[in-house]
Amino acid sequence: MLLTPHTFVGAALGASIPNPVIAVPLSIAMHFVGDIVPHWDFYSHTTKEERLRGWRPVAVMADLAIGVAVGLIPTLYALWVLNNPNMAVNIFLCGIGSVLPDALEAPYIFMNKDKGFLHWLARFQSKMQYQAALPWGLISQVVVILVSLVVLLNSIR
Repeated sequence: MLLTPHTFVGAALGASIPNPVIAVPLSIAMHFVGDIVPHWDFYSHTTKEERLRGWRPVAVMADLAIGVAVGLIPTLYALWVLNNPNMAVNIFLCGIGSVLPDALEAPYIFMNKDKGFLHWLARFQSKMQYQAALPWGLISQVVVILVSLVVLLNSIR
């Protein structure tokens, strides 16, 4: 799954579950649930070598930038508009937690680190992935984003 839908889920959890002891681990767990949802991403049906060339690294960086914005906007809204620093921190931490498994996998993909925990995590995540063809693999992610956005907007009112 792209990073952006994962971040939407994390932000929605952070806004709707006030206890970070519950919300942050749940956001990490939801990352793996999100990977089970049929989806398309930039690495669908590619080899490790293909992931490092051409347009894919640029697309991943663009997705990362959008994901950061998705996490920061509700965080800053909770902090500045709602004047709720606890919610802001929770949204921020859950946004990070929701993409943490992919962030930890990045050295394996981009730096050729094939040993230890990173290798295990990458193999575990690859088994969790449910790749879907276009356009269905993007439609499922749009649905995840829309549901998360509804939860997020209802939670920050």
